Amino acid sequence: MELTHLRPHAAPRTAAVWAVLRGELDRQAGRTLQVVDVGGGTGGFAVPLAEAGHRVTVVDASPDALAALTRRAAEAGVPDRITAVQGDGDRLAGLVEPGSADLVLCHSLLEVVDDPAEVVGALAATLRPGGAA
Repeated sequence: MELTHLRPHAAPRTAAVWAVLRGELDRQAGRTLQVVDVGGGTGGFAVPLAEAGHRVTVVDASPDALAALTRRAAEAGVPDRITAVQGDGDRLAGLVEPGSADLVLCHSLLEVVDDPAEVVGALAATLRPGGAA
């Protein structure tokens, strides 16, 4: 379930997210994680995580992005490990069951939601004990 096959990322922000993500995956090594990727769009993080054996729920407001995610997951052979949910980060509490995730990704999202504090609270509520965001 290694992510070593991933190429380096040109965008510094994306590279930074992957660096932190790899550390968390190392901490949880040997486990199949339930991941929630809020604002995950077309699956730049979700598909590689699913390829590594994890189960990923992507929450995104864009139906076009979720359609691209679904195609990308099918092409990668992991459609059974990815669930696409249309909705806003502001409505996360009603979209994902509380206490259901081992890992929550939230990148490039808090700056565009109406109430960042509310979204952070919903992210925290989504995590299982011992989970990470």
